[in-house]
Amino acid sequence: MSAGVVIAGGGLAAQRCAEALRHGGYEGAIKIVSNELHVPYNRPPLSKALLAGTKEPDDVLFRSADWSAEQGIELLLGDGAAGLDVERRKLLLESGAQLDYDDLVIATGSRARQLPGSEQYTNIHSLRTLGDAIRLREVLQPGTRLAVLGAGLIGQEVAATAIGHGAEVTLIEAEPLPLARALHPELAQWLVDLQREEGVEVKLDARATELIGDGDRLQALLLDDGSRVELDEMLVAIGVIPNSEWLPDELALLAARPDIHAAGDVAGGDHWELAGHQGKAAAKAILGQAPAPPPFTGWWSDLHGVRLQGLGAPAANDEIVFKGNPAERDFHAVVSRDGVPVAALAVGQPREIPRLRKLLAEHALSQPSKEAA
Repeated sequence: MSAGVVIAGGGLAAQRCAEALRHGGYEGAIKIVSNELHVPYNRPPLSKALLAGTKEPDDVLFRSADWSAEQGIELLLGDGAAGLDVERRKLLLESGAQLDYDDLVIATGSRARQLPGSEQYTNIHSLRTLGDAIRLREVLQPGTRLAVLGAGLIGQEVAATAIGHGAEVTLIEAEPLPLARALHPELAQWLVDLQREEGVEVKLDARATELIGDGDRLQALLLDDGSRVELDEMLVAIGVIPNSEWLPDELALLAARPDIHAAGDVAGGDHWELAGHQGKAAAKAILGQAPAPPPFTGWWSDLHGVRLQGLGAPAANDEIVFKGNPAERDFHAVVSRDGVPVAALAVGQPREIPRLRKLLAEHALSQPSKEAA
């Protein structure tokens, strides 16, 4: 009897893989294994609509449990992957159970990086799961002093959402400007100015040197410039760690096997679109079909009622051209390197994204031939 497909992980990549398998005509067993208790859900709203209270947990689910049952997809929740017997094709679970598979999809995602020495404090938060978002939402009240350590997308979004709750927010970033891999310095400065205009206190080039607490409550952060940030709650948003320690070998070696596939954060798919693509690509491989080309790297965010959509990876010394009015939060910018467009950002102009995506993709495709010439 066929063991079917086992998908280790319950995020976007896992969901898209399961959907693509059934859509592609796969009739065998499909099992999704997740250490969370919730059916697969969409993570981007956690720091925005769900944290703001405009969406509830059921609103962020990809599909209902009834849909999974109708599709013959078995959800094994609350019992994550813990080990792998490659030769016997068995996935080992935290409960001690073992699952046979014909094909295994590794999509166990990532977890929030923790701040050393923070474990004892009950008012320090991460934001990676639905439970994290619900817990943080419960403590965001008018006047709550929230410190956000890390000004990546999660930190930026939580700062903006918390201001909407009436909280007093201090956003702390260790680098001179935030989001260096995603934003040209002029755009990063525009983002800092946006946060400050909306009432967020932004501290740049600042590092936490000491946690000052009383019992199980953190009271303040001491920064390397000697300043002290008083707080009621703190979010640590300093990056993620792939959930791959349960694997017996390097992921690249495992993925070289025809029966093992990787998708999502553990495979470098750290953007929403790319993670979804990798989940579908794993399904295509299992079905014996060629995957679609990967999407051009993109991301989006909602901050203070404005939609930001970014494409590509700029460098600090790239040229940048603005069109529109940055002061009115209605513009787009194209970043070029040696005359070649390599990145773009649209602010309040979602209709520009298809054109900008096409522009960047066309130039990206032309580059290898130019180099060869």
